[in-house]
Formats: sequence, structure tokens, C-alpha cells
Amino acid sequence: MFNLVHDPNDLDLLGIVISHLEHADDIALISRSAHGLQSHLRGFELYCHSNNLTISAGKSWVMVFGCLPSLLPILLLGGEALSFRDSVRYVGAHLQSTHRHLLAAHYTVKRDSAFTAAGGIAGCDLLIGHQRLDPPIAKQLYSALVDCHLINGCEIAIDTDAHLLSMLEQVQLLFLRRMLGLSRRSILAPLFTETGIMPIRTRRVILALRYLIYLLKLGPEHYAHLALQENFNLRNSGMKCWLSDVDWAIRHLPSSTLSLPPSALLSEMSLLLLINSISKESDTYLQSQVDSSHRLALLHGRREPQKEGPSKYFARTLRHYLIHIRNHSHRRSLTRLLCGDMVPLTFRSSPARIDPLLPSEVPAKQCRSCQSPFHPESPQHIFLQCAADHTIVGLRTAFLDDISPSFPLPRNRLFSNSEALHYLKHFIFNISSTSRTARFIHEAAVHWTSLHPPLPPAEQNEDLTASGSVGGHTT
Repeated sequence: MFNLVHDPNDLDLLGIVISHLEHADDIALISRSAHGLQSHLRGFELYCHSNNLTISAGKSWVMVFGCLPSLLPILLLGGEALSFRDSVRYVGAHLQSTHRHLLAAHYTVKRDSAFTAAGGIAGCDLLIGHQRLDPPIAKQLYSALVDCHLINGCEIAIDTDAHLLSMLEQVQLLFLRRMLGLSRRSILAPLFTETGIMPIRTRRVILALRYLIYLLKLGPEHYAHLALQENFNLRNSGMKCWLSDVDWAIRHLPSSTLSLPPSALLSEMSLLLLINSISKESDTYLQSQVDSSHRLALLHGRREPQKEGPSKYFARTLRHYLIHIRNHSHRRSLTRLLCGDMVPLTFRSSPARIDPLLPSEVPAKQCRSCQSPFHPESPQHIFLQCAADHTIVGLRTAFLDDISPSFPLPRNRLFSNSEALHYLKHFIFNISSTSRTARFIHEAAVHWTSLHPPLPPAEQNEDLTASGSVGGHTT
């Protein structure tokens, strides 16, 4: 067994001296001074010679944490001077001693790995066609190939740096938008409510808490147990430590009212309750973002249809239309409509506009087809009300004829503003009619876009601020 002679500059945890760490064939020697480190290097060299082991001095390096000395010392191993590095990889973690966040390089490397994996999944388009990958399969590939990089090291790399965290968040947003076929300006909340995927910020905090549960179960013979006890002491003294970072990350979750319990109250039960509360609070925040957006009016009060039994409420889940609509073009058009991506790019007004227009709103919001001052150019008006476009009227008639045996319709099939919104939601959120509704919406939207091209950026002025942020994400 490899042991080193005790040196006064050795580190200790609760009085237990830790002069080195061994991970398979990787060994880290630790000391508070150059003299102490050189002493350990000589001891290590002697041990290797005594056991016929070859030293790879060229693969060894020195890293200094804290203030650098004005003159770097010369440290020898096997007669060779060791090089000093400020960024290295040790046991899978990328360390950077010159950055205020020790694991800053780890964020960058994992961001790049996640981006590469996401690009590989997007490359499936070359085999199956542009954006034809079914969302359930895309979600599985995300969980297997992308998420593993986004959460890597989250147990020790607590998200206290907004810039580093945003690098991971942007990869997640990019993938989810492509998975759903949404634009880069799409509202953020539906990326999570429609796929069932948790915002990466919240997920990383929850995994860190699960790691804390694991640490609490360790016995005193484990170094990690000693490190946790030292963290208790530091936190109780008001000093920064891993536990205080975890508490900071919890407090800075979106609309968070939660915090890490005091050290004396930490237990598996209290942490499981905290994890459950964080998950519920995250879902509540996402739902509030949906409910507060006019562009997402079709998702207000939505309940998820079930194959059997009544519809149920889910804040986050992979939605029925992403599973049951097989035609990728129809699915994408319906997804863009529900997620607010057609307003104001395709239609001038959001689905929430059911009241007659004010005189000042008529030039910008009235329907470009029927020119009615009473009807804003909302999706439900174009799909179910407007009688000026004969092509859309024909598509509408065929659609209503198809579903009328299953749905009682208004007399003469004339819809008021509020009825149009109600029936459109009813058609969409019924499994038996979802696919047929998606086909009608796609064909009508394609025709409408051919007559009225998307508005230029200067005119896209309705609810653009609603693309805001979720969980610290920014567009």
C-alpha cells in the first residue's frame, strides 16, 4: 500500500491527514507548500523504485490553487522538472486554477460535447428528411446523448455563475426548438411543458441534492463524509462552501421561495421533500408563464387527453399531438400554432383577442382578407370565421363535414369570436380529431402564408417580449 511520510504542510479533514488521492492509475499529491510537495514527490519516487514501477514524469504536472508566487518553484520527479498548468483534466473533471470558478473549463468542454451530440441527432435529417424525426424518438436521443453532457459534474459544479450555466441552457434550448420545429424567437415555456423535459438549471440542482443524500449516508471511513462534515462547519460559520453554493443555487431558481435546510435538519427525508417542492415550484412557474402569454391562449386551461378516461392536467409531459400526428408537416404546423410561433409571423393577432378591435388597432390588427373592424386577424378567425377567402372556406367546409358526426357544431356553422376559440381548442385537444385538425390547420396556414407572406421584423410588435426567459434562459 502506498503511504507518504507526514509533512506539516499536509491537508487534513477533521484531523485526518490527506496527503494524496488514488484513482486507479492516477495519483494526486497534495501539499500547502512547494517544500512539502517536493518531499512527497521524493517519497513517491522512492516507492516506485522499490516496487519496480516506471514513473511517467512527462505525463505529470503541477497546479497551484490560490495566489501564484512571484517566482514558480522548480519541482523534480525522476530528475525531470515538472511543468505547471492552469487547466487540466483529472478523473473526468476539467479544472482551471486561474478562473474564479474552478470548474469553468468543465462547463465549456461539456457544452461543446452536448452541442456536438445535438448536431449528430440533427444530422439524422440527411437520412430521413428535413425535421421528420418523431418527437418521442428525438426525446429519447436527447436523454441518451445530450442530457448526459449537460448534467455531467453537476454534483460538484454547482451553478453559481450565470454565464457558465447559460452555455448549457442555450444548447438545451437549441435542441428543443429544433425538436419541435420552432423558430429561434419562440416562447420558452412551451419547450418544456410540451416535451416533458425539465429545465436544465432545475435538473442540475435536483441532482446535486440527490448527491447530498448519498453523502449523508456515508460512514466516517469515507473522505467524502469528512469533507461534508467540514462543509457543515464552514456553513455554520457563515463561510462559503459547497453547501452554501447549493443553497445559493436553490434560492436563485426562477420564482424560488425555497432554500436548503439548516445543517442540523439535513436528512434524507427533508431533502426528498425539498426535491419534490423544487420540482412542483418549477412546474408552477412554467405554467404561470404559459397562462400569462396572449400568444399561448390555446394552451390556457388545457388538459391532456387520455386514451381511456377523462383528460388530466400535466404541467410537463410529451403531448398527445407530438405522439399521434404522424405527418411531420401537419404536426409542425399545429405545434407552431399552439406554441405561439405563428403570431405575429403568420397572423396579426394572438388567439386571446376575441373582443372587437379598437379604432386605433384596426390598421394593424384587422383581418387582411375580410377587412372586418370587428374581427382581429387571429388564428381562430382565419380557420373558423373568415368567409372572404374561398380556398380556406372550402378547406373549412370539408373539415367540418368530416368531424361533424363526432362534434355538435353551432347552427349554420357560424362561430362567434369566443366560440371560434372554444371549438378550435376542442378540436385540437381531442385524440379522435387531432390529426384531422392538424391537417386542416396546415393546409389553411400554407395557403394563408402564400397570400400574406410573414411580416417584416419591424412590424412584428405583438407580445414579442413574451419570449422572455424561463429558468434564467434568454432568447
